[in-house]
Amino acid sequence: MELIKGATKKMNTLTNNFDFKGKNIELNLSYNRVLKFYKLMKDTEVSNQEKIKITLKLFVKNYDEIASLSLNDKSEIIKIIHNDFIEIKSKKSSDDKNILDFDKDFTFIYSSFMQDYSIDLYNEIDKLDWRKFIYLFVGLSDKTKIMQVMSIRAREIPKPTKYNSEEISQLYKLKAYYSLDDEGDKQKGLDSLFNIARGRAVNGK
Repeated sequence: MELIKGATKKMNTLTNNFDFKGKNIELNLSYNRVLKFYKLMKDTEVSNQEKIKITLKLFVKNYDEIASLSLNDKSEIIKIIHNDFIEIKSKKSSDDKNILDFDKDFTFIYSSFMQDYSIDLYNEIDKLDWRKFIYLFVGLSDKTKIMQVMSIRAREIPKPTKYNSEEISQLYKLKAYYSLDDEGDKQKGLDSLFNIARGRAVNGK
């Protein structure tokens, strides 16, 4: 099964800095910080302005050097971090349904890393780079829990026959148990975050 389209092709460098308007932006891209970022994007109770501040403090080691930048510049920095350093294409099944959520599925991912690599992800907090995390995730075997769960979500319901009613019933139950129903909230949060500064600029604020 192809896990994450283009992950290894796009994420081909472990560079942790970039230049923005004469400033060198130094990054901490540990996997747990990226997961916090994506969780933050789903939180509708946090304002966009606060999300920008939290996100930059999560990722930018030298945050004090950019704290005085305009909201538009800060939004652009986050867009660069997301698009050039941490974004991966969502894995979708044949009917365009998401079959993976790093936040909701973390328990399965944790046990799978222990099973295949003997890596305790809690011991890797603020150590394991997001891109290395993805490389390892892509290499997980089909026997791991997260791969089995993804397989269940991706599996199509077979056409009913007089022999497979029990199989279909069981698959429906498994799909319901492992369903992901709010994946779109993350993208909505990202779009809102990237657009707020643009809107302020257009309105002259």
